Amino acid sequence: MIPGLSPASEAQLQAMLTPRITALTPLALTDLPFTLLGPAAPDLARLGVRATGSPDLTIVVTDPTRPIGHVEINAAGPGSLVFLDNRASTGQLRGNVRMLGANCVAVFPNLGDGYIALHDVFMRSNRQMLFWGSGSTAVGCSIEIEGDDRFVAIGDDALISSGIWIRNHDMHAIHDMRTGARINRPPVDTVLERHVWVGQNAMLLNCQRVGAGAIIGAQALVKNVVGQCVAVGGVPAHVIRYQVSWGRDAAGMTDAERATLDRLPVA
Repeated sequence: MIPGLSPASEAQLQAMLTPRITALTPLALTDLPFTLLGPAAPDLARLGVRATGSPDLTIVVTDPTRPIGHVEINAAGPGSLVFLDNRASTGQLRGNVRMLGANCVAVFPNLGDGYIALHDVFMRSNRQMLFWGSGSTAVGCSIEIEGDDRFVAIGDDALISSGIWIRNHDMHAIHDMRTGARINRPPVDTVLERHVWVGQNAMLLNCQRVGAGAIIGAQALVKNVVGQCVAVGGVPAHVIRYQVSWGRDAAGMTDAERATLDRLPVA
């Protein structure tokens, strides 16, 4: 699909390209124009990208002339790749991406005019992936991924507010002092399906999945699984209302938003 991807990363990406997450297909990715740039390529500065760290970091863009925004990438380990489909970009991606492990991948398809502020994306382990869906926006979001081969997938048309933390783990192990057994879960894969709204200062902590159309209230602490088309809030988050969703237009959901959700199979 994307040049430079390892077979393992390609398989991981293909597993994310499902209708519940994105309208993007492997064929659509394969048909794109690709330009491969190294971290020292002079074109990066014109695009608004600065790369440091490993000299074999690969940055793949679809238009070497269009602005991306202001992006800092630091790849400490070898073999990592960042894909930026900037054919329609107006330069609204702001972010800091740190890849501590080897063979990490960040995929940003269909960058457009939506504002995306990723204060800190921290890939702490090896062979990790971040997927950022088409049309998804963020006022201020930080993402931390722990565990080899783990990923975070943000589905199409997500609306992520400010002060958001998405962590696929509990930060540290918790043990039973009597038995020595670990009692909290290890890192998980975190998936936000399509058209999810995350309210201000919410935290997704060791959260496996947020269903399509769901609403996460401000300052909620979300773990485990959130269903499709529900509103959740509180610490810990619980369901406040079933069979609801949201629209980007304050006047209500558009026909396109409603139709997208109606076409998805019930989880």
